[in-house]
Amino acid sequence: MRINYKNKIMAKKTLNLTIEERVKERAKRIAESRGISVSRLFEEAIAREEEPEEFTPRPGSAVEQIMNAIPESQKKDDYDYDKLKKEALRERYDLS
Repeated sequence: MRINYKNKIMAKKTLNLTIEERVKERAKRIAESRGISVSRLFEEAIAREEEPEEFTPRPGSAVEQIMNAIPESQKKDDYDYDKLKKEALRERYDLS
């Protein structure tokens, strides 16, 4: 799973959609329950469809807070969990 760490700032544009009233109300409820705007809800849905291998945490979530606490220089886009685990065990137990 790739993790998208970079906050991309892009110009926002207006998009008018014609949808059923019940879909509109449902979108509002979902967005409100997540603490985001309907626009952000739509952006996240599109991102999941285009880039399903990337993980973007929900704004304000514990995962986002942890990711923001890690310095950019220490973040990795792809990693080998087993290799990292073995390296950590070697360091901890002073194995060669």
